[in-house]
Amino acid sequence: MLLTNAPIESFEAACEGVRGYAMRWRIEDFHKTWKSGTCNVERTQLRSRDAVIRWASILAMVATRVERLKHLARTEPDRLASEQLTPLELQVLMALKRREKKRTESVPDGIPTMAQAVRWLADLGGYTGKSSGGPPGSITLRRGLERVQMAAEGVLAWQAFAK
Repeated sequence: MLLTNAPIESFEAACEGVRGYAMRWRIEDFHKTWKSGTCNVERTQLRSRDAVIRWASILAMVATRVERLKHLARTEPDRLASEQLTPLELQVLMALKRREKKRTESVPDGIPTMAQAVRWLADLGGYTGKSSGGPPGSITLRRGLERVQMAAEGVLAWQAFAK
């Protein structure tokens, strides 16, 4: 039984209430990613109200992206990573992974699946992959994304310099 203050006057309204409640954990995951170890939105040292709002909004986008990648890797692992990562991000991710892969690993030339790309991002972020640790979390994904973003910025800067 779910308790709600929303009017439930039809079967469709009841289904909508259940769907909304089912999203609760995804919303909780977003807030955890936004507020704790991944984005630490509450640790800002900004003083101006407008600056805090802008910074919190940027970090909300980061948290949303991290949570989306994590969710898709778990629910749609065979989806192509090119649907969520830019071509440059994919190139950089694959180059970094090739440079830091284990001897037993191989990095294919084609577009990786969401599961592969998220695992590689997590590996770049310090994920150990031990069976007792569970699937990659938001902190290691954020660290991996940060490395990919910094390397991508370097590629763009080099391309601009080489012109």
